[in-house]
Amino acid sequence: MDDGRCIERTLFIDADDTLWENNIFYLRCTECFLDMMEALGCARERSQAVLDACEHETIPVAGFGPQGYVMALGMACERLMQELGRVAGTDLVAQARALGEPVLSPPMILLPDVQPALCALRPTSRLVVVTKGSEAVQGEKIKRSGLGALFDAQYIVPEKDTTTYRRIAAELRVSPRDIWMVGNSPKSDINPAVEAGLGAILIPHDHTWTAEVQEIAHPELVVTLARFADLLPYFAIDGCS
Repeated sequence: MDDGRCIERTLFIDADDTLWENNIFYLRCTECFLDMMEALGCARERSQAVLDACEHETIPVAGFGPQGYVMALGMACERLMQELGRVAGTDLVAQARALGEPVLSPPMILLPDVQPALCALRPTSRLVVVTKGSEAVQGEKIKRSGLGALFDAQYIVPEKDTTTYRRIAAELRVSPRDIWMVGNSPKSDINPAVEAGLGAILIPHDHTWTAEVQEIAHPELVVTLARFADLLPYFAIDGCS
């Protein structure tokens, strides 16, 4: 699997909002939804709260990803209209759901210096994508990113928790103490990785999904870097030419 490379470490790397932009597209669609509901008489704060609740309700049905979000827009529209004592007709619900269509196939925008940093990491690092969501959706993103060939393995999972990290480590036959999890989400990338005995590197994103924001349980065990390329000086690796 390592092609004769001298592997010094294994990096589990998150995808959405770590390798490429993701949540900004949801935020744009949400703003359009809030505008629509405000024009119908719903306070923006209340519309946001109802949409957040609906998103969480769709996860067990649709998993993490755009389909659940689109479904949640329709559900939220119906509930908000009910709160106003009105019935949301089929056309209005369809209009609300249509606002989410941009997230079904968003543009692929790599975050700064991701590709050259991966190139520089690869000679001494086993690189493994660990992302959660729909296998079809996330797999297509990896394909469109052009980064797939830089990774030794790809794991698309329904949830990133302690059990998942330990399972992947066992499948790769790597001790957790020799693995670093790199990502922007305290809830999915950092806290469960630390609990599983992995190292953890947080690369914050300005627009991390609120559902992924969580207090870091053991900040003394977590490294925080400003950007993805900072992995290179952290591991004393020269940049990619």
